[in-house]
Amino acid sequence: MIRAPGRRRHSVSSPQWPRASFVAAATLLALASVQAQPTAAGAAPAAPYVDKMMAEGSFDDSPLELKASAYNSSGPPRSLQLDYSIFSQPGGGNASLSQALGLSTLVDTADYGSLSINANLASQYTSSISGSGSERRATTGSWRLDQRALPLDGGWHANHSAGDINTGNSALARGSGRTYLPSTPVRGAAAEWYLDDAISLNASAGRTGLFNGVDLPGFDISPGRIATAGGQFTLPRGLAGGHTEAAAQWVDARGISDYGGSASTQDTQAVWTSVAWEGTAPWSAAPAPGPAAAADRLGGLRVQGNMLRSDSSRSGQALGLWADAAWRTERWRHKAGAFRFEPGLRWGAATVANDLQGVYWQADTSSRQWQAGFSGELSDGVSNAGTGLGRSVFASASGRYSLDTRNAVGAVLNVRAFGSSRQALLLNWDRTGAWGLTQWRADLTRSADLRTTRLGVDQSWALQAGTLSTSLAWERSSGASSSGSSLVWGVLGSVSPWPRWMLDAAIRGTHGSDGASSLNANLGASWQLNPGWSLAFRYTEARGQEPLSPLVVSALTAATLPSVTALPTYRSMQLLLRYDARAGSASAPLGGAAGSGAGSLSGIVFFDADASGRREASEAGVPGITVILDKRFITRTDAQGYYEFPAVAAGRHLVDISPDNVPLPWSPEIREPMSATLQVRQRTTVDFALQRNR
Repeated sequence: MIRAPGRRRHSVSSPQWPRASFVAAATLLALASVQAQPTAAGAAPAAPYVDKMMAEGSFDDSPLELKASAYNSSGPPRSLQLDYSIFSQPGGGNASLSQALGLSTLVDTADYGSLSINANLASQYTSSISGSGSERRATTGSWRLDQRALPLDGGWHANHSAGDINTGNSALARGSGRTYLPSTPVRGAAAEWYLDDAISLNASAGRTGLFNGVDLPGFDISPGRIATAGGQFTLPRGLAGGHTEAAAQWVDARGISDYGGSASTQDTQAVWTSVAWEGTAPWSAAPAPGPAAAADRLGGLRVQGNMLRSDSSRSGQALGLWADAAWRTERWRHKAGAFRFEPGLRWGAATVANDLQGVYWQADTSSRQWQAGFSGELSDGVSNAGTGLGRSVFASASGRYSLDTRNAVGAVLNVRAFGSSRQALLLNWDRTGAWGLTQWRADLTRSADLRTTRLGVDQSWALQAGTLSTSLAWERSSGASSSGSSLVWGVLGSVSPWPRWMLDAAIRGTHGSDGASSLNANLGASWQLNPGWSLAFRYTEARGQEPLSPLVVSALTAATLPSVTALPTYRSMQLLLRYDARAGSASAPLGGAAGSGAGSLSGIVFFDADASGRREASEAGVPGITVILDKRFITRTDAQGYYEFPAVAAGRHLVDISPDNVPLPWSPEIREPMSATLQVRQRTTVDFALQRNR
């Protein structure tokens, strides 16, 4: 059976191409001409699905007359995208001109799985505007090759990656609780071999680095090297009649720098082991029936225990222990856990929450009319346990109530006591009217030396064509060190004013009473010249640093939050010429049998700055994120954070995002795969929010 990749949207991700890349590209293009494999002899053909809707052609101006589609349906599904772009970036007394070439190609084969290349190569020339400065030339880029779902003997499959990737991890390493093992960007190779859900093995190695770039992503290699290996197994006999999995992961990191911290480097070796059990809770006879995991059904329980031991040349040996549990009662979903992280605990090139111990509990419930949630955490230091240093208590309560079909109110209260005492209150009122959805917000934060008040309104406008969202807020801060007010605003929208034209804009900015201001603008226009060629112009500008709302979070959340890096000031213009070709057809939609009915699955991956779970006008999409359907099929988000699987078999599917290229300090709000049920000829939307606090 040929697997269909659907319509891939690849972001331009940034390279110096080695000879192997060209060989792989030639291989992919050669494979793109392979014809669909015939049905095996003796196999009974699947009954064809009869769709009452027309699936071919499109209407033109003449009534009841179809014009033929130019789409080439012969051969396996395949795509090719070539980009040529010119950048101009003035500023700081210098002017730079860059040229870039980009390649994205994919072919889905019957015998070799899905093969893809994503590569970019850019050359930059910088000179002084006045002519008195020096001139310099630089070359940057990134590249990546992927082979997914390669069929092997005995039911095994393999995923292979090479280039600018992230180190591998077992699925349990992502965890279902509040702590998980971080991956490290490397230029190297990675592989995963798996037998359904029973066994998976992984290995990766390469030189450490950082993804960078504003308009054209690149990859900066550092002197460090890292290697990982691990595996995950489903035990043949589940304990107490449940489902049990065990995993282990090893990492060896050499010459790792702190990226802006200490000039010295360090070596780290670490081993992580984990056991997870899912089944019937001791207080229940059996989980309620249903397709969801046991922990999401009444009477079910999931428990995962983890142990991490690291040995660093700078901080010495350290041990981390943590356990998480999830279960559901008649009305509530619960999560609870305990943790102990000794000082200096590391995993590869990153630190893990350390010098902290404690317990936490979370619960939430919902109905058609209301939602409620509660959480609490007690924590203390490890090296200073008993002295009160580092001790904290955190509590949070949230609720939302629908007054009627048009109005809903909500509130969130966070309180942290002892070591860093502060409180935060968020109030919101949502109203759906003729103009669209309006949300009025009030954010109040108070600590020992600072008080902040923000009042704002977010509007999603109801338009017949295009989309438009606006955001406007007033913020006032007062404290012992500084005080003042600022205006915060944002606009997000897209429109197609003429056939084959698309305009989009994402602008947000601030203006303070002290004269300080910030601006982050991304304006674009694209013109589809013909079915294969398009021309786009984009203007971007970043000026100043937008003030971040003070977070009131627990000690464990604060310990796992990386520091926020300020964006550099820049302004650029880009002209991009793109060729995009797609061809081929599959014998079945994604995840289904030949002739089965299909729907489409799409969504947005976005920066959820206010942790609301819904995209606001001031929140941008995230490009280049890998989205995985049913652990087999992949696509990537485009420049606006949009992804799409246009032909997916009707029924229940799992969709999640890979941690590859997720920019720090952001992380997925939900790390487990999300369930989506598709209907025939219906579009299903699943959005993914990236948040600062985990």
